[in-house]
Amino acid sequence: MAMDSKSKVFSYRGGMYLLLAILITALIGGFITYHFSLLSHNSRINNIDEGIFVGIICVAGVSIVIALMLAMRMSRNIHNLERILGDMESGADIESMPNFANDELGDIARHIVDLYGRLREASNDVQREHDNAMHEHKEKLRIKRQLTNNINHELKTPVAAIQGYLETMTTAKDMTDEERNAFIAKCYAHCQRLTQLLNDVSTITRLEDGSSRIECESVDLRAIIDEIASDVALLPDDKRMRMNITLPSPMPVNGNSTLLMSIFKNLTDNAIAYSGGRDIYIKCVEEDDKMYTLAFYDNGIGVDNDHINHIFERFYRIDKGRSRKLGGTGLGLSIVKNAILFHGGDISVTNRKVGGLEFTFTLPKA
Repeated sequence: MAMDSKSKVFSYRGGMYLLLAILITALIGGFITYHFSLLSHNSRINNIDEGIFVGIICVAGVSIVIALMLAMRMSRNIHNLERILGDMESGADIESMPNFANDELGDIARHIVDLYGRLREASNDVQREHDNAMHEHKEKLRIKRQLTNNINHELKTPVAAIQGYLETMTTAKDMTDEERNAFIAKCYAHCQRLTQLLNDVSTITRLEDGSSRIECESVDLRAIIDEIASDVALLPDDKRMRMNITLPSPMPVNGNSTLLMSIFKNLTDNAIAYSGGRDIYIKCVEEDDKMYTLAFYDNGIGVDNDHINHIFERFYRIDKGRSRKLGGTGLGLSIVKNAILFHGGDISVTNRKVGGLEFTFTLPKA
């Protein structure tokens, strides 16, 4: 197509110059012919004819000059259009508009350049969207592979422990009832950890792959938090923390009750297990027409700044041995972040100056 357009351009230009050449040749031939005819006449009529002829010659000369100017103007447009066609053929970006004359051909050329620019912009947008989609797809595959590897690693520890305890109970004939009961209790604890791990993985999978199937409705967030506080009050003294709640009642939120429960349950369990503090505070620090802004913090020891940027990562543990000993799966805070993002909010975490971790996040009003 590009070569056909160029050949047409050259034919059009050649036709213009051929027309001018024929016009000039015809005028010269007419002048010579009429000059010879004047040589055979000397009357007054011949003088009049000669004046008419001179007038015709002047008009023709002016016509030639105008035609040459138009031809040069058209040639400039065609030359610029040729250059633009070459850039278009190579797929290059046209950074500046050539200086086309203000006539019909110039208007057509400018329109072509404008259409090409729009096409290039649309093509670049499509390419960027494609690249982003490919990057997102690769990132999801990487995260899934990482999650699978981490799950396999996390499953091996309790499974190996359960297998070891059972083998010992099977082979040890002289084991006392007290020792056997202790081994059974340890097996049960590891089974609970496996159950919690599978539940957390299921929650993460739902958030990533089944967000469109998770239903949202008007939920009283204050009732959910009060329920968690009631459960905490029943814990033994060494695992109990005081819950200080400063929230409106009721507090309608547009969300999924199960995910909202998991947010505050995981934050509470995390504070009880690792903070070393005695108090948990939950406050509504700000609200507008659409969102609540909440603060969840404790008066514990906080986290080193080297770790604080990683605590939402899956299976990230500050003290791996202590975390496993306490039964943590390493997915709690990742579930918290993903559940808040699912509800259209955001979350951040900082160390408080007076001690403890503070989570600040938003949730949508019903």
